Amino acid sequence: MYKAVLFDLFGTLIAHPSMPAYRGMVAEVASILNQPYEMFIEPWMSINDGRLDGSFGSSEGDIIAAADLVGTTVSDSQMARCMNLRRSITRAFITPKPQVLNLLEELRNLGCVIGLLTDCVYDVPAVWSETVLAPYFSAMHFSCKTHIRKPDARAYQTVLDQLNTHPDDALFVGDGGSDELNGAVRAGIDAVMIADLKLTHGEVMRVGVVDWDGPFVSTMSEVEAYVRNSQ
Repeated sequence: MYKAVLFDLFGTLIAHPSMPAYRGMVAEVASILNQPYEMFIEPWMSINDGRLDGSFGSSEGDIIAAADLVGTTVSDSQMARCMNLRRSITRAFITPKPQVLNLLEELRNLGCVIGLLTDCVYDVPAVWSETVLAPYFSAMHFSCKTHIRKPDARAYQTVLDQLNTHPDDALFVGDGGSDELNGAVRAGIDAVMIADLKLTHGEVMRVGVVDWDGPFVSTMSEVEAYVRNSQ
């Protein structure tokens, strides 16, 4: 049986952020900075990779980088409002899917250690310790802090090192974004896809999705059986 289970965050433990909700957040940031949304959204999206790999150094740096692209400065009061907005929205995003907390509890009861690998902006690690998910995880990899994104093998190995676990003894669970499943396999880790995205979810944020020919489960509760049946 696996000794460690590594999870993706967005689309796996929590739902994919909806694009309407995300655009609404960007519109609020634009409003705080006194910028028209139609002029702000493209520059904001153009530096998404930089936000995910931590190029701008902090959540505040992310805001300043976008402001620079539209030729405006950010006052202290504007920055405080932007930070409050983004942190509150991030807290709301990090709501576990149904069955997730039960699954994590069962995995812990089985003696598995649990790790997290997520490509994310600085707001996620800033609020992570406040979430109901945090107590279950013994190792975390936030791309913005390590400057390494999936499917780079170093991301997986960083978590395995923290868990003191060999790749052969680990399972990675993800929805397939960022080529994470194939990346796990290339790093020597077994992987299973959580395929629970329904068309009724509407337009959601997903990046780096590639074909996956490996095993999959349809619900998070099936992951426990998958781990129990592993040899």
